[in-house]
Amino acid sequence: MTEYLVLLKLNPEKIVKTIGALRHLPEKPSPGVNLQYLMNIFGTWDVAMWFNAENSDKAADFVQKKIGEISGVVDAYTVPTFPNRKLQQEQEVAPKIKAAEKNEASEE
Repeated sequence: MTEYLVLLKLNPEKIVKTIGALRHLPEKPSPGVNLQYLMNIFGTWDVAMWFNAENSDKAADFVQKKIGEISGVVDAYTVPTFPNRKLQQEQEVAPKIKAAEKNEASEE
């Protein structure tokens, strides 16, 4: 499944109600779509949502039909994403942290 990030602009007069509606979306709001995370953000956009979709058609359908129907959503910007270096960084950092912890423990 491809991961998607959706940035949402909300109507300032309906922001609390709209965020409430977004928070109450089911984990599987439509076939082939799984919600992962919803967060408030600051700046040009108001809310960011991460979700997985089986394909781009299901992602577009979800954003247009489910998200677009929520009162107070003014605009949506959808970005397909993919993992980059997170796993590699964790693999490189973890041994260094363990070595540092081991050195600190032996010094005590």
